Amino acid sequence: MLNSYPLKAVLWDFDGTMADTRERNLSVNRRIFEEVTGRPWDSVAALTSVEAYDAAWSRVGNWQELYTGAFGLDAEQLAAAAQRWAPHQLDDHTPVPLFAGVSEVLEQLKDLPQAVVSQNERAIIAQILSANRMDRYFTAIVGYAEVPIDRQKPAPDGLFRAIEILGVEEPATALFIGDHESDIVCAANANRDLIALGHELRFQSIAVNFLANGGRSAWTVAPDHEVNGPAELGNLIAELRVDLGNG
Repeated sequence: MLNSYPLKAVLWDFDGTMADTRERNLSVNRRIFEEVTGRPWDSVAALTSVEAYDAAWSRVGNWQELYTGAFGLDAEQLAAAAQRWAPHQLDDHTPVPLFAGVSEVLEQLKDLPQAVVSQNERAIIAQILSANRMDRYFTAIVGYAEVPIDRQKPAPDGLFRAIEILGVEEPATALFIGDHESDIVCAANANRDLIALGHELRFQSIAVNFLANGGRSAWTVAPDHEVNGPAELGNLIAELRVDLGNG
């Protein structure tokens, strides 16, 4: 049963939730793969198209699993790839559009503390948000470098770090909006730890399907809420604000 603590914060995943980063991520990962392996990127099925890349990402829990499981990198190559991600992203000019309607939801929530919790690089997220004039809505951006390598999503450390930066006071509900099963598991793991420690803070997870990928029926953990578009997301959050209040 969902809690009734007042709603005090909204946390967002980034890739696939706020922005369609698939084309740039694929471009960057092709380049990284060739540099760390010396092999052509088209020797790996997951790198041959956006659709193949998307399908591979949907089958893993985090970026390390993508690199080792789908791309076949060993531990040394994984470490080298991690070092190349941020600089290659920053010098890749493949457009990264925000999903239409997301800006309206951010404006709707402008009186609530908001943060991004992502496995992307903080500087890259900040750059994209700034280019779209959306950075003003966020107090915190927690990227992969702000979380220990062995505590990436679906471990809840990124969520806890964001809540700490936002200064959320208990009792409180925080929403976590994401498109991947690891986001939903991350929120569930956070609640497990919070309950064990006796905190009056809970996360409610919202699964978005802005890319019409489907596949959520196979998820091992069900989200608290599901939406298929930004307008539907805005309506859901408006209802939750009425039900929970803002404290």
